[in-house]
Amino acid sequence: MCSEGTRYFFDVWHIGKSVQKALDAAAKERDCEDLKLWRPAIINHLYWTAASTPTGDPDEMQAKWQSMINHVQDIHEHSTPAFTSCAHPPLEGEARNKEWLEPGSPAATKLESVAARKALVKDIRQLSPQHQTFSLEAYHSLILHFAPKHTGFSFLGMYSRLLLAALHFNSNGNRDVARTSEGEGRYAVRYPRFRKGGWVVHPIKEKPSYGYATNLMVSLVEEYCKSPQALQESSAVLSSAAPPPLTSSLQKVAKDEAVSLHLARHSRFNM
Repeated sequence: MCSEGTRYFFDVWHIGKSVQKALDAAAKERDCEDLKLWRPAIINHLYWTAASTPTGDPDEMQAKWQSMINHVQDIHEHSTPAFTSCAHPPLEGEARNKEWLEPGSPAATKLESVAARKALVKDIRQLSPQHQTFSLEAYHSLILHFAPKHTGFSFLGMYSRLLLAALHFNSNGNRDVARTSEGEGRYAVRYPRFRKGGWVVHPIKEKPSYGYATNLMVSLVEEYCKSPQALQESSAVLSSAAPPPLTSSLQKVAKDEAVSLHLARHSRFNM
């Protein structure tokens, strides 16, 4: 349910995934093979459209996105007031690694039909310019290390593990890139499945630290030394805050009644 006055944004990754699927399908059509070469650049342009518009101005993002249709045809001046020309310098020599699409060609026409879809343009106008969900998804993945789904935990057990996961994530979320003995950054080349044979460069981060656990144990010992009774009372208060089991909200039926209904229902098939 949308609240009045609240502005909602879309995650760029999810929009990019749908655009990539549409481009893959279009590239399979006759005389549209060149779209496959342009696909990575088009997806990068989608991310740039959001990242280069920190204000989230929908008109500007729409204009930047649709400028791509001109750009791939070697047209870098645009008629939209919000974005009148491409932001890149002249592309010459080694800066050019793909052939331009011929204006009016099947590939150019197909690309325009994909990029100018009303539903997609509407989504483009709501791209999130600053915040994406990948960090939240990374945190959810980390929770599985502290509280795996194949194991059941009590309320306090789950609560404690969620707090530990949050402490670990906050302590290690901004780790620097690991360095070689010569002081150079370490990187790995990976071939994720969604790239379909394409590669990405992944920075290798420094090993995580667990100083938060040491600090937590030191604080616990200090509190215990001050007043063991106060620590026990705090633990009791936390235990009393545990909610009742989810099954307690169910409307239970008497066993005799349930058995009678079960037998009556199956007796019809034994006549």
